[in-house]
Amino acid sequence: MSSTNHPNSGISILFLISRLVACILLTLSAIGCAGDKQNLIYDTFILGITSPNTVIDEAKLNQNYRYLKVEANGQPALLALGYVDQKKQSKHDVWFSAFKEVVEIKDGRLGNTEGLEVNWTEVSLFDAPPLRAALALNIDAGDKAKQKSAKLRYMRIRSVMPGYHVNIRETVVMEALTEIPIDIPKQLKDPIANENIRWIQETVLVPPNNFNPSIKPLRAIYAINIKTNETVFGKQYLTPDFFVSWLTWPYPAPSKDNQPTK
Repeated sequence: MSSTNHPNSGISILFLISRLVACILLTLSAIGCAGDKQNLIYDTFILGITSPNTVIDEAKLNQNYRYLKVEANGQPALLALGYVDQKKQSKHDVWFSAFKEVVEIKDGRLGNTEGLEVNWTEVSLFDAPPLRAALALNIDAGDKAKQKSAKLRYMRIRSVMPGYHVNIRETVVMEALTEIPIDIPKQLKDPIANENIRWIQETVLVPPNNFNPSIKPLRAIYAINIKTNETVFGKQYLTPDFFVSWLTWPYPAPSKDNQPTK
């Protein structure tokens, strides 16, 4: 997902990629009988190289797997579900791209990442209510006083790379949104097609006497399907100028008869 501004970088990168693709094609052809895992790696590798939105939007996917369409500051990639780590009271989905980028989703929220320009590591959530809990506090938009008090909070500890800013302790405030956010994928902007979608926002609380430069009012938004109770979209700012978003893919989801088994 990273990019470069060097004027000749496009040619050199394309040359290196073409050589790499040739080598990988030869390798995969030699192990073509090894099964579906090699096919999945091949498919996601090709999608990773040709990763603009139009390619991902039109790609024919193996329905035996689950996917996320992930964007890092607008750079899209397709990630496949690697495994589910079922914790005692939570579920962690770990997703991989063809270029070894890793995104962990903890009960709908962003967890650890790897391979991005900016990464969160050692992410821990303490007493974090389920995202859907904020919907129960949804107050009429005209009642500002009740809106201000109708919020949930929890603590998050994380570290940030590069720079290795460690053990950042912050309070996250949750609230339901009464209006559709503007910075969302086009697939979610039609209120009629998304009548079952409700929106939640989380913001890091910055105390008035804060002296920690690592604590910023970072924002996150989530789309919850109230019919399936699924978090279909999330967008988290890792720094004030770098975000990661993820959308269940394809969206809208296929019918149950055609849903993936993994």
